[in-house]
Amino acid sequence: MSGEEFIIAVVAIVGGVGLAGFIFYNIFKLIRTWMSGSSSYDDETFERLARAFMQHKKETERRLQNLEAIVTEDAEPTSSSKKQIEEPRKTIEIDEEEEGKEAKSSDGNLRNMLRE
Repeated sequence: MSGEEFIIAVVAIVGGVGLAGFIFYNIFKLIRTWMSGSSSYDDETFERLARAFMQHKKETERRLQNLEAIVTEDAEPTSSSKKQIEEPRKTIEIDEEEEGKEAKSSDGNLRNMLRE
């Protein structure tokens, strides 16, 4: 091994150890910050978020209970909630005499018009 190769190997080893130390130092710094419990929210903001979350949770539970009640009512038909078939409505009767008069007077208009 010549002198130049030796110097390059020493510089590479020292540089690698220095880079690894820098990386490990930053990792331990992040872990220490995380363990100390510092958060981005102060106590007041955290309390407001907690109250808003609890209110949202209660509203959601109430809505789910309402939906469950509606579904159970639909699933269990009772005698009062049974739908009855409606009686057929009266049909419209058209007099042939009036139809003939209308057809003659309208000169080509539609014959089957609904009358009230």
